[in-house]
Amino acid sequence: MANPKLIITARDRDLLQEWIAGFTPPDLNTSKSLAKLSEELKQADIRAEKDLPADVVRVGSVVTFRSPSIRKENLQLVLPKDADLKANKLSAFSVMGSALIGYRQGMDITWTLPKGEETIHLERVDNSKGYALPDQG
Repeated sequence: MANPKLIITARDRDLLQEWIAGFTPPDLNTSKSLAKLSEELKQADIRAEKDLPADVVRVGSVVTFRSPSIRKENLQLVLPKDADLKANKLSAFSVMGSALIGYRQGMDITWTLPKGEETIHLERVDNSKGYALPDQG
């Protein structure tokens, strides 16, 4: 089953594409995951900031999700430089982080994780933390 289209602003899409192009993945799984995200960004449903649903995963979102092999609560998606799993900060460029970007609360996403293809259920999305993507410079 194909995943629904990502929902994202043009600014976030463009910044993510630039950063993915300049990011050196630490392993093959991450490389494949970022390539898939990059392709999905090209087909995304682009919305104006004011029209973006409040429950769409973005860099800065705090998420709760589960799959057959994992359940995580209250992880904030951040840029790789800010990632710290002990502080519940997940890199948006990790395999799981890249799987969640652009999807809405309640959605099921099929993604290849290190243990193989799984369906991830996005239980909760909170965008109240206000972690915004800075301009690439």
